[in-house]
Amino acid sequence: MISRARHTPARKDGRAISLLPTLRLIRLLTLGAFFWLPAAFVPGGALAGILFLAILFALCWRDWRTIPSATQLTARRELPPRFSLDVEHKIKLTLGNRSSRSLPITVRDELPDVFALHDELPPGQLPANGEAQFTYSVRPLRRGACAFGDVVLRVSGAAGLVQKQISLPVANSVKVYPNFKGVERYELLAKIDEREELARRPRYLRAPGTDFESLRPYISGEDPRAIDWKATARRGAPIAKNKQVEKGQQVAILLDAGRLMAGRVGKYTKLEHAMNAAVMLSYVAQKRGDALAVASFSNRIESFLPMVRGPALVPRVLESLYPVQVKPVESDYWQVIAEAMTMLKRRSLVILLTDVLDASASAGLINNLARAADRHLVLCVVLTEPKIRQLAEQIPVTVAETYQKAAAADLRRRRRLALEQMRARGIFVLETDPEHLSVQLVKRYLAIRQADLQ
Repeated sequence: MISRARHTPARKDGRAISLLPTLRLIRLLTLGAFFWLPAAFVPGGALAGILFLAILFALCWRDWRTIPSATQLTARRELPPRFSLDVEHKIKLTLGNRSSRSLPITVRDELPDVFALHDELPPGQLPANGEAQFTYSVRPLRRGACAFGDVVLRVSGAAGLVQKQISLPVANSVKVYPNFKGVERYELLAKIDEREELARRPRYLRAPGTDFESLRPYISGEDPRAIDWKATARRGAPIAKNKQVEKGQQVAILLDAGRLMAGRVGKYTKLEHAMNAAVMLSYVAQKRGDALAVASFSNRIESFLPMVRGPALVPRVLESLYPVQVKPVESDYWQVIAEAMTMLKRRSLVILLTDVLDASASAGLINNLARAADRHLVLCVVLTEPKIRQLAEQIPVTVAETYQKAAAADLRRRRRLALEQMRARGIFVLETDPEHLSVQLVKRYLAIRQADLQ
């Protein structure tokens, strides 16, 4: 990691400065100990040591004066437009020197606590009346809003006896978004599905469209529900709405951020795996022309993005999800699913990413999803844990391994019974491991779309 500079009191101009000895000065002080030896044997022998310290102090003062003031130094960062979780990013530091002397410097950048450093910044030279650039790599380890601190410089004097440590305030606030990599793979899936969809027989319309298209004069005998009463009041004559068939379908993603999603599966928490899958699905939905809404919840709605369609879909999904963190509370499925149903005006594909323990612990979840399945197509997505599967399938050798196998097998059995109850009540279920979650979810979404189940 980039080491953080020692905190020093800030000056009025916002720059903190401290005086530090160099290795050369420490060596000279060690050598000066010999000038104090005569003091032990000769009266007045301490004069040599005092004279040495006076000369050294004068040299240090002169060296200090050769170091430019903090106001003659500048710093700025060039940051990527977007930080993604666990992805390496390059950061460029540009340092400016307004003094007439070339400066040997050591640079330290104060990173957010959740950033890991890949490259240490080597010592460099800051040219007189010029600029120098330093580049290093970081990798965010957690989503959310983060803040960079100061850029800390250690500048040596001309004689190399003392150095100033100068903190230049360069405030930068950044956002770390869910991981959005491997896009090409999902784009290919969307294009393959589109070709297959074109080859299928045309879809017959079972009802008139509901999307507003334009206004027109009302024709006597038409359904009065088509009248736009506000337009009628403005124009003084009956005005009706023209409706068109909906373009694309509606998809609603509900992301559980309760305590059950805090468990780690591999490198990330279950919430992190689910969030990455939601972002990938939004990308494919955008390519397919579908409208998508996203909500995250625990015991209340944590974030909500209403139905969006078009090029703005993925950026808005990322903006909605980046601050969401796991809450150590029980998820309230009754309230959340009820609110979601009131916001969905037409039949939609509702995708819930959550965790399931057993039928009794998930009774509220199953009942509410079954209620939602009366109006919508519901898909419940749960993650399997590879370690649990490994323990359940192992051949035990010791007594401890036997107990572990029995516990893992019982846990899998109880979860399987809960998922079977969901299927029996008309709820689609997708159970997959974290490594393949995004691909399997996109494939299931495309299969549902292709089968015209909505």
